[in-house]
Amino acid sequence: MTRSAPLAEPPVPPVRLGEDDGRRAILVDGVVQSIALDHGAAEAGYWAAMLPDTRPSRALLLGYGGGTLAHLLLRRFGPLPIVGVDDDPRVLALAPALLEVPACVELVCLDALAYVQGTVGRFDYVAVDLFRGGETPRAMFGRPFLRRLRALLTPGAPLVVNLFVDRRLPERLHRLGRVFRVRAQRRVGENLVVHLA
Repeated sequence: MTRSAPLAEPPVPPVRLGEDDGRRAILVDGVVQSIALDHGAAEAGYWAAMLPDTRPSRALLLGYGGGTLAHLLLRRFGPLPIVGVDDDPRVLALAPALLEVPACVELVCLDALAYVQGTVGRFDYVAVDLFRGGETPRAMFGRPFLRRLRALLTPGAPLVVNLFVDRRLPERLHRLGRVFRVRAQRRVGENLVVHLA
């Protein structure tokens, strides 16, 4: 009888506080997850393109990272309740070193897909920025997840999704378009920020 070797656990990508083009940043496996708001740097990045046009009364950020988008929301609209979800406790532990976690932000350490399936209540702005080392979860483009997001949004409220510009982009846009109406697309470098309703 032959014994098979146990499956090796995939390597855990390193998470650290570092720099990106002279800006303080949280890096996961060398990929920028969040940047500090030093010298207006974030306004030039894709995070500013993710902001809604009108002030939300309750926001959900799936992929909180270090809080770049949360801080931009508060800069533009003032205090508002924000739920920030991230599945990596190491990233959330570094977040206060990058940007102070505002009192109006409730942080949840949980997989975003699990959070969406289990939460109740409504949001009038949801931002999806789910990446780990340049990869997005496949289930993020499945109908069950997208339909659940639609159920969490107040009617007509915006869903904003950050995507990488790669060969899978047309299929991902198609999948988003099966459940939501695309209102705008904003390309920022290698990111495409899609506003849906």
